[in-house]
Amino acid sequence: MKRNNKDIMCVEETYNKRNELSFVLRCSGKDPFTKKYKVYVKTVKVPLDLKGKKEIEQFRLQCQIDWKNEVDKKSKGLLLYKDDKTCFYDYAEKWVEDIIRYNKEAYHHYSTCKGNLKIFKEKFGLYTLQEMTLPVIQHFCDWLCERTYKKEIIRVKKSIKEIIQEKHLTFKQTYTGCGIANATLCVALEVGKTINKTTAKKICDFLDINFNTYFELTSEDVPYSKSSNKSLKGMLHSVLSQAVKEGLIPINYATNEYTKPVTGTVGKKEIFDSLDEIREFRNIINDEQDIRKKTAFFISLNTGVRSAELAGLEWKDIDFETGILSINRNTMYVSGFGTVTKGTKNKSSTRTIKMPMGLISILKEYKTWWEQEKIYHGDLWANTDRLFVQHCGKDMANSTISKWLSKFEELKNIKHVTLHGLRHTNITMLITNGTDVKTVSARVGHNNPQTTLKIYSHYTKESDSKASELIDNLIFG
Repeated sequence: MKRNNKDIMCVEETYNKRNELSFVLRCSGKDPFTKKYKVYVKTVKVPLDLKGKKEIEQFRLQCQIDWKNEVDKKSKGLLLYKDDKTCFYDYAEKWVEDIIRYNKEAYHHYSTCKGNLKIFKEKFGLYTLQEMTLPVIQHFCDWLCERTYKKEIIRVKKSIKEIIQEKHLTFKQTYTGCGIANATLCVALEVGKTINKTTAKKICDFLDINFNTYFELTSEDVPYSKSSNKSLKGMLHSVLSQAVKEGLIPINYATNEYTKPVTGTVGKKEIFDSLDEIREFRNIINDEQDIRKKTAFFISLNTGVRSAELAGLEWKDIDFETGILSINRNTMYVSGFGTVTKGTKNKSSTRTIKMPMGLISILKEYKTWWEQEKIYHGDLWANTDRLFVQHCGKDMANSTISKWLSKFEELKNIKHVTLHGLRHTNITMLITNGTDVKTVSARVGHNNPQTTLKIYSHYTKESDSKASELIDNLIFG
C-alpha cells in the first residue's frame, strides 16, 4: 500500500549516552517553492526537571502541536523569519540558559557562554535576529581580531649592578636574599629588560631601594588570544545555527562560508623542555614536605592527566597490584556553581594509564598519610574517597592544586610551569623519546591521534628527524 506523505506526523524517542530523553518530531508539509511534499524533522530535548511520565507526555504533546503549526506555516510560505522581531540578545540569553537546562553537567560551557553574553549585549543588544546580516557579523569578527587589553609591563630603568657592589654582595647572596632564581637576577641587571612585578618588589625590598628609581611601570596594548576570539565566534555561530533550525532566520552568516577566520595571539606552551629541567623539578618536589603537593605534582608529571582529572581522582581508581590508574571524572571550580564534579571531557578521556613504579611508591606513602588524617579528623572528615581534599575531607577544586604549584615554583625559584604545562611536558617527553602517537593519544585522553599530531607537530617532526638519523646510522654508518 502506498504511503500518504500528507499523513506523516510521528514522534520517536531517543536517548543519548547520559540516558537523557529527546523527541524526534517528523511532520509532513509542502516545500513552499517546489510545492512537493517533504518531511520536516526537529529534535527536542526533554528538560531534565521533568521527571514524571505525565509531565513528559504533556511536553511531548505540546511539542507535536507546536511543530505541526510551524510546519503548516512553512508549507504556506509564511516562514517565521519574515515577520519575526525577536531580539538577538534575548534569544542568545535563552540559548545559554538551555545549556544547563538540558545538560546539568555542562557547567564550564555554561559559565563561559554566560560571560560571553556581556560582549553580545554590548555589540548586538539592539539587533533583532533578522538584522544579524553578513556585514554586521563580519564587522564583529573584524573587531574581535583588532581588540586589545592593557597589560602591565615592568622594565629595568637602571641596573642594580652598582647597588650590589656598594653593598658588597655576591651574585649568589643577592638572588638568594631576594628569593629569586639566578637567571632572573641576570635579567634584572640589564636595562630595558622586562621582569615580573613581584620579582621587582622582592629586589627592592632586599636591597632597600626605590622602585621608581630602578624600574619603570608601563602598559601596552596586547591582542586577545586566538582561542578567546574563536570561543566568541563559535558561540555566535551556535546561537544563529539554532535560530536557523527553528525557522527564525534563513541563513547563518557566522559560518566560515561567509566570514573570514578570526585571528589572535597564540600563547607559548611553557614546559620543562629539557631532561635537566625535568630532573631538577623531580628532585625539588621529591624534597617537598607537604605530601599532598608532592603526590599531586608527581601524578601530573608522570601521567599527563588534566588538572580537573587530577582533582577528581579517588582511591578506587588506583589498582596498586597492576599499577593501573583509571580516569573517570572531572572536578573543577565553576563561577556561580562552586566546586562541581562531572564526567570526563569526552568519551576518549575515560581511560586507564599504566603508572611507573616510582609513582606507585609515592602513592602508597600518601595513602598511609591519608588514612591517618581520616582517623585524626574523625566525624569531621567528609565521607569521601578523593585523593585530594580540603582539611575537613571535602572535595578540592583543580584551581587549588594549580595555586599550590604556582606558589611552590615561586618559593623554590624555578621556572613557572602550570599544571597543564606539566601535562604538555609529559606528552612531549613521550613523543621526543620515541613513543608512537597512537599510544600517547590514548594515555592523555585525546579524541584521536590527529589531535595529538596537530598540537605537538613540532615535537613529532623532531622525533621523525631522530628516526631518520637512526636509520642513517644503521644502514650507512
